[in-house]
Amino acid sequence: MHIYEYLFTAIIILSMLFASSTMITTLSEPSRNVSEREQLKITAQKLMAQILLDPGDPADWGNDLTVEGNLKTFGLAKHSETTRDAYVLDPYKVLRLNDALLQLDRSLYIPPSRLRDLLNLGNEYGLALEFSPALVVSIDKKGSDRYELTVMSEYGGLPIVGANVTARMYYYDVDSNNVVGTDLIVNETEYRGKCIVDFGSIPSEMKILIVLVEYYGMRLVRVFSAGSNLIRAHLLGDFLFVDKTCTISRDEVYEIIVSKRFGGYSIENVESSLSKIEDGRFRLTYVEPSTVATLTVSQDGGNLIFSSLEANVTYSMIAGKWSFPFAYSVERTVTIGGSLYNLRLYLWRMSW
Repeated sequence: MHIYEYLFTAIIILSMLFASSTMITTLSEPSRNVSEREQLKITAQKLMAQILLDPGDPADWGNDLTVEGNLKTFGLAKHSETTRDAYVLDPYKVLRLNDALLQLDRSLYIPPSRLRDLLNLGNEYGLALEFSPALVVSIDKKGSDRYELTVMSEYGGLPIVGANVTARMYYYDVDSNNVVGTDLIVNETEYRGKCIVDFGSIPSEMKILIVLVEYYGMRLVRVFSAGSNLIRAHLLGDFLFVDKTCTISRDEVYEIIVSKRFGGYSIENVESSLSKIEDGRFRLTYVEPSTVATLTVSQDGGNLIFSSLEANVTYSMIAGKWSFPFAYSVERTVTIGGSLYNLRLYLWRMSW
């Protein structure tokens, strides 16, 4: 009988030890998860501060098209410009995160692998940056050159009532062989977040619509394709990039600028000149600081070539569609080219 008592006692002791071990593991798991998430939070906030407040090294790397291999530190802050506003970013630096540049020149694009090295993330973390306009602006054509503009909030798609809208159409006039701008149209959104801008009848299909929306200090500039025979180019600093099959023989370029005036805003244009560096690459003599878009005409006069500084960019270390259920996200409101954007940074652990 004694042997059975010993065995029974041993079984009880082993069961108690196993139960204790399981309870300790179960109780410590939430604490470990909290600790790891807190570490992820601190790392994400530090990265966001560096990206938004540091211009990088060299500080003008957005304009320096030869810098990709020599970029020492990464940051998107605008340099050499005095401002009282926080989180003012250099639009050219942001646009160099747009993978559309890969179709023109791979050296213009900052690949995610390079960003990982610059931020010292190694293989431990993954990162994504998402730039989205603070206001959602869309257009719906209602006639020949009559458009209904809709202004919505990014959050929940709620209509923005009382937003000030300033619009101007630019088009290529064949008769005068020049780019022409219409009269300025000013309106205000009604209770549905909508308003009408009517340019009458424009004698050309090569046209773009410039829209500026202002709502209690929130400003956004959008450039819409309003016709056909349009070719999108990319402006980076003093350089204009187009598809190599597109030829520009004319040496003039129209810079669209936005300026604040008494009681509202003005959309105007100034003429500058450009020179060909090589196929697909042209250099502008001077770019106005308030430039939001550029316009020029192809050699045969059959296409209107335009660029814009809109920064609706998604940049991720994971290709294709992505979602991060275990990522920590940080969001900040930033100014890019005078327009207001929301920047979201997602950070996740590649391994636990």
